[in-house]
Amino acid sequence: MGQLPQPSKSLFRNPTFRLLFSAQLISLAGSGATTVGLALFAHQLVGGSSAATVIGNALMLRILAFLLFSQPAGVLADRANRKLLLILADLVRFVLMALFPFVHSVWQVYLMIFLINAATAFFTPTYDSTIPEVVGSEHYVRALSLSRIAVDMEAVLGPAVAGLLVSLLGLEWLFWFDAATYLISATLVWASVLPHIPKPSIQFSFRSLLVELTFGSRLLLRQAVLRRALLLNLVEAIAGAAAIVATVVYVKDVLMLGETEFVLAMAGLGFGSTVTALFLGWASGRYESGAKKPSELHGRRHRWTERALLTGGVVLGLILLPGLQQPPFLLFVWLWILNGVGQALIALSSSTLLAEHTKESDRGKAYAAHFALTHTFWLITYPAIGHGVSSLGAPLTFTIAGAICLIISMVAIISRKPNHDHMHR
Repeated sequence: MGQLPQPSKSLFRNPTFRLLFSAQLISLAGSGATTVGLALFAHQLVGGSSAATVIGNALMLRILAFLLFSQPAGVLADRANRKLLLILADLVRFVLMALFPFVHSVWQVYLMIFLINAATAFFTPTYDSTIPEVVGSEHYVRALSLSRIAVDMEAVLGPAVAGLLVSLLGLEWLFWFDAATYLISATLVWASVLPHIPKPSIQFSFRSLLVELTFGSRLLLRQAVLRRALLLNLVEAIAGAAAIVATVVYVKDVLMLGETEFVLAMAGLGFGSTVTALFLGWASGRYESGAKKPSELHGRRHRWTERALLTGGVVLGLILLPGLQQPPFLLFVWLWILNGVGQALIALSSSTLLAEHTKESDRGKAYAAHFALTHTFWLITYPAIGHGVSSLGAPLTFTIAGAICLIISMVAIISRKPNHDHMHR
């Protein structure tokens, strides 16, 4: 194999990445605000405890839309113009979000949430599968780290933006702000120049469509290293669901504290994830920089990603295990910082491995399958954690979740072999 290409001096000197990352960052700012706005809108629409039911059903429809449409989106991403697909998804979301303030019944809320997230199911895998070609192998991990930070910023800054908009302009302007971010995102994608990827010329048939729809899942499941990554993605979903569903109950009903403490605990989660993403982008770049050949880079990337995956799984199990001891607030915040660390280690490493083990022409289907499978995990863990909290209480639910995370992590460690199956690009 030849020498590795010389990396460019700065990721942000890549104009296409600047435009695409800005599009992601801006649209996520709107999405974070709308997540808060949906709760306020549901309470305004139905009032009282019924609002929680509406929000829970909307969340299930969100995941259902991802599961139904992400795999067809992956097929389209590998056969159609990705730039056009990204723009159309943004424009659909712009129109739907602009109409949201005019909704007057619960079924309309459900319909809008389903359609908006169906469009997101087309946008996200297409965006994720495009980034490796835009930034190149040497910058992909750092680009992935920045995307993770953008997602964390959505969770941290979304409530602040929502509160400001609602207090100054009113609830409807929150949705119109989100609509505007999708329009800006579409404009930035339109201004970008995406690399040309040859599209397969396959004659359409229902049999070929079925083969393509299942290709990504088969790709993920036939390689041991990607199967292990999926196992750890399940651990991430368990720990993430525990944080999203059970934190408010633990802080307010077990520790008998208020909303400020709840916000601080969730901020700790985002802080841990952000710091880990920054560190991983820096450390992996230094570790990989010594590679002289593509095969050596591939080997080094394999080593740090697998170690990070397994470390993340063990960390998540260990921080949930003490739940039954009802840790006090300051210790709980520290544990939630480590929760963010573990989730980021798994998310960033699994996506890096996926890029390493897919060809450019297949990435749309592969990322769509990964998107669908990982969201299936969340579809299971959300109600499982919720049922556990209502039946057993938050402390015992945390401990059981931690034990399950450690068991899955041990299975992943035991299944690891010295010589991995590889799919060379």
